Amino acid sequence: MPNFARISFFLLKAMGRLEWDEKRLKKYQDKRVREVVNYAYTYVPFYHRLFKAAEIEPSEITSVDRLGKLPIVRKSDLKKLSYPDMISREFLGKSLKSLKTGGSTGEPFTVYVNRKEDDWRKAIYLRANVSCGQGPYDSWAAVIDAERGEDVGFVQHAIRVFAKTIVPVVWSRSDQLKAVEKFKPDILDGFSNALWLLAKEAESKDSKSIHPKMIFGTGELITASSRKYLEKVFNAPFYDQFGCTEIDRSAWQCPEKTGYHIDVDSIVMQFVDDKGEVVGSGERGEIVYTSLFNHAMPFIRYGTRDIGIPLDDGCTCGRSLPLMSVVEGRANSFLVFPGGKIVSPMSFIETLKAFLLVKEIDQYRVIQKKENMVEILIKKTEAPVDEKRITAWLLNNIYQDLPKVQKVDLSAVAFEVKFVESLPSTQSGKLNVVSSSVNNFD
Repeated sequence: MPNFARISFFLLKAMGRLEWDEKRLKKYQDKRVREVVNYAYTYVPFYHRLFKAAEIEPSEITSVDRLGKLPIVRKSDLKKLSYPDMISREFLGKSLKSLKTGGSTGEPFTVYVNRKEDDWRKAIYLRANVSCGQGPYDSWAAVIDAERGEDVGFVQHAIRVFAKTIVPVVWSRSDQLKAVEKFKPDILDGFSNALWLLAKEAESKDSKSIHPKMIFGTGELITASSRKYLEKVFNAPFYDQFGCTEIDRSAWQCPEKTGYHIDVDSIVMQFVDDKGEVVGSGERGEIVYTSLFNHAMPFIRYGTRDIGIPLDDGCTCGRSLPLMSVVEGRANSFLVFPGGKIVSPMSFIETLKAFLLVKEIDQYRVIQKKENMVEILIKKTEAPVDEKRITAWLLNNIYQDLPKVQKVDLSAVAFEVKFVESLPSTQSGKLNVVSSSVNNFD
């Protein structure tokens, strides 16, 4: 259960760091880098072996600039490890919160955090919203997965401070619209493409009762025109937020929208080329994270295959957090079924539940070739896998749940599960998890 007092303390401190100048932030980052590197080497078997293999002593990593001496670690490396290998010895046998990832990456994986780390994540997340104008007593609705309901503790619900109400992303658009209309939120939040579909539903039903002060999109990247559409339908500014489950939110738009402010007091974000070298300002590079707060399960030089562009420009808002820009998402991630029924990628992924099969599925991809034909490509892990059982489980999830929650008629739709040796990536190197060749959005 979240500790509201601790979250409040972390948030207060985090807001104060927005006033720091660049030099002070850099000093803070360097200190935290030294701490987390030494900690991981001492307490986490995987990182101890990694340092030894690279013939690097923790004492050599004295600053952010020295992190490049370490190799990049990828999800595929961590997925091969046993639990005791990647978890700090301090936390073995203790209760940790598990976070499932794989929704937008197609690579099922479980991340573990202790309660203090989880409260830190919540505080850093709230800082962006507060910086955009969200107040503690604003009503707040989020169209996301239902499991995130536990992110709001009893105290927050009781006193209605930053209390987020969940509208499950797997619900049909009409049910989502009814719930949001009834709640009348000041803050509308959620997976970006799910919000886009909600706006389409609101417009088609000529809904006039949703008047948020602002909209926050997360989990998926959407195009500039989709953002403008959201703002037009709900008559409110849309602020995009960027991150991943392993790190949580790591960059965000302020009202100036000059770029995305990077939470450098919580993470180190490096942008590297295909040789692992840091790129210059204005150049595209893969985003590589080092978490400054994860101790139960550290992430040091963690490659995401997300593409970003570091910016030297300062923001007119006056905050000294550095800026980045991100590569926009693709409109072809929406699935279209007979009768024109549209399903967002995250809604489909939540229904599929492939992310729960961490031990069996290494990666997966969903490709819609026709309105009545969808392929689900699966790359297995090295563990023994019962293909028939997995196929039956995935298809049952689709045929049982999708018609029920999305009101989609699947009687004429064929879903084919195929097990493959490898999955192609996009030109940027990022796996495009859900794609459709039948929609013409944007």
